[in-house]
Amino acid sequence: MKADAEDMSSRDQATGTPDAIPAWQRALEADGWFGLVLPGVLALTFILIVFLAVMAGDRALVASARETNGATLQAILASTMQRFEEWAGHQERNAAVWANSELVRDALEELLETPVESSLAAAPAQSELRATLGPWLTEYGYRGFFVMGANGVNLASLRNSDLGRPSATLGLVDIERLQRGRAILTRPQIVDTPALAGDPEWAGLDEEVVMYAIAAITVDDVVRGYFALRIDPLAEYSSTFRVGRIGMSGETYAVDRNGRLISETRYASDYRTAGLLAQGHPSMLHLEIRNPGVNLTRGAAPSEPYSSWPLTAAAQAVTDGARGANLTGYRDARGVRVMGAWAWDPVREIGAITEIDVDEALAGVNRARAVMRVFAVAMALCFIAIAVMFNIHRSVSRRRTRQTLEATQRFRRILMTVAEGIYGVDQAGIVTFVNPRACEMLGYGEDELIGQSIHALVHHSRRDGTPYPEHECPIVNGEEVSDEGAEEFFWTKAGVCVPVEFSKSWLEAGNPSAGSVVTIRDITRRRRDELALLRYAQELKRSNAELQEFAYAASHDLQEPLRKIQAFGERLHRKYHDALDETGQHYLDRMVDAASRMRRLIDDLLGYSRVNSKSTAFEPVDLTRVLADVLSDLEPRIVAEGASVRVGTLPAIEADQGQMHQLFLNLLSNSMKFHRLGVDPSILVEGAVEVGEGGAVARISVTDNGIGFEARHAERIFGMFERLHGREEYDGTGVGLATCRKIVEHHSGILTAWAEPDSGAVFTIILPIRQTVDR
Repeated sequence: MKADAEDMSSRDQATGTPDAIPAWQRALEADGWFGLVLPGVLALTFILIVFLAVMAGDRALVASARETNGATLQAILASTMQRFEEWAGHQERNAAVWANSELVRDALEELLETPVESSLAAAPAQSELRATLGPWLTEYGYRGFFVMGANGVNLASLRNSDLGRPSATLGLVDIERLQRGRAILTRPQIVDTPALAGDPEWAGLDEEVVMYAIAAITVDDVVRGYFALRIDPLAEYSSTFRVGRIGMSGETYAVDRNGRLISETRYASDYRTAGLLAQGHPSMLHLEIRNPGVNLTRGAAPSEPYSSWPLTAAAQAVTDGARGANLTGYRDARGVRVMGAWAWDPVREIGAITEIDVDEALAGVNRARAVMRVFAVAMALCFIAIAVMFNIHRSVSRRRTRQTLEATQRFRRILMTVAEGIYGVDQAGIVTFVNPRACEMLGYGEDELIGQSIHALVHHSRRDGTPYPEHECPIVNGEEVSDEGAEEFFWTKAGVCVPVEFSKSWLEAGNPSAGSVVTIRDITRRRRDELALLRYAQELKRSNAELQEFAYAASHDLQEPLRKIQAFGERLHRKYHDALDETGQHYLDRMVDAASRMRRLIDDLLGYSRVNSKSTAFEPVDLTRVLADVLSDLEPRIVAEGASVRVGTLPAIEADQGQMHQLFLNLLSNSMKFHRLGVDPSILVEGAVEVGEGGAVARISVTDNGIGFEARHAERIFGMFERLHGREEYDGTGVGLATCRKIVEHHSGILTAWAEPDSGAVFTIILPIRQTVDR
């Protein structure tokens, strides 16, 4: 009885009847509760993932849009500030040119000698100034001019009513700065000009917005008076900010230290509607950039009086002298949410702000967000439909799946093996199956491998061609081999020996008679990469050794003395520059400038010393300009040795400019050093473009009349630390020409030398016009 029960139990387990299947396993079946719920859970999970992805994409879109708008606002702000600075500089230069003209100087002297103020209008100089300046002022859009004495009294103007009266213009500028010879452009100002009794040109009270470009009139370095141009800020000045508007709502404007608007705005009508700007008044100087706290364009009314409104975030930041941006949004003077960028110009005492409505800036993003939300809803519905269909399909296909379960389990271990090529062999080493990758790797077709001895086909010989006995083959014989195991050499159908890494495992654990599965992967590329890595490591080691030697010499032997020269030169320039005469100042300036160039040269040399350990980006280089810089560096030596250096036309090439400077500096210094006694050095640098096998090349020759050398030393002189003369005869380290050749070779070029004793030398450089790759 007990035996019958055990037999029945074994049959139940073998046939998989429900009584033999545990309850938890039945729950996982397609008809179980978990199998029915699982699709819904997966659908909800995917919906949650889509929701989170949409949220992440939404945030990424907004962040990207803010970043893009921020970059655009910063670019517009920088362009506007540059455009304003160019316009301001132009006005100041115009004022300075007229102030230093003979016409204005002579007129000032004549008007200063006029005894009666009432005679100023009738003075010949007055007429001459008006006749000369009047058409010019009209042509270039100026409102008028003033010639003032040193005491600030108006001596000349287009209007008689200004003559003999103290000018308020000088109160708008720094007199000391003006007297030092700097022309100054004032900020926009409101000027109230009352009518003068008996003056037919004026009637009533005239309020106008003006700017002035003022310059001192000096005679023999003595300030005799001042010249001012009267500018209409509503014209070109405002247009410099007006062109900074972007889109339909973009605005670029200027404010003063108090947050008052000192340029025109495109929203003047909105401010008039809100009662912030009187009819007939320009927005310039009549409006402060304050935050109303509500959107005035929608008819909202602030609860607080205008005087208590704070400045907008941009106006407050820029009046504090800050530079920055706000991309999250803040209210502008209309109460509309905007994003903006701002900067303060401490020299002009003016702040510039560029803004755009948040709604317009993010309009494209908002549309994309709406599309993403619609997509998310559609995906959610799709997942729900898929879950329902999957549940139905799963119930139907489950019955079919059971029929092929044993076959699926047989090949599951093979499919889980990680390798490129897979094949199975029986206990005798006969191939039972093979995957397409293994066929491709070995060059055989599937029908050529199945049923054949794998050892006889692909593993019959060692790498050197000697036979490989089958009983020694670890693939056919022996135990399992893990992924960390052996490397062997397989022979392809074409007779090519391929290095492979293989692993071997039994099809049935612990049962070698069932056969084994072997995975192989081609490691040819890995071997090649390992050899290349070894070569690179050796090259890097050598390069680093050279780099360390050069960097140490440059840091300790060159930089420290140069640092002292620069430090003491700058102190001398700062403390005693004004005490020197013009020639001394010139020499001092050139010394400081030469020290700075030397500093840059050392930095370039340090960069070049790392040429084998970092990439170099080649750029267009004008060799004529490089030679000009080199001659400037060598000018004291050229003068001291009475050398003559002639430079012909040199081509422009793609190169490293610092290395080209070092190349010609070394060659010219070498030519001057090795000159003949009693003979002034004469050097000729010539260049031409030729067509070589690899394309256009520049052939450059440096010819001198020095001591030359024997032809057998033509290659020796380019060796590191090679010297043909003792240190008592000629100073030097023997590194210069070696450095030259290394620079030329780094640029895929050739450097050669030819000479005869006492007949000079010719150094020839051949460089490609365009470099094929960066190094």
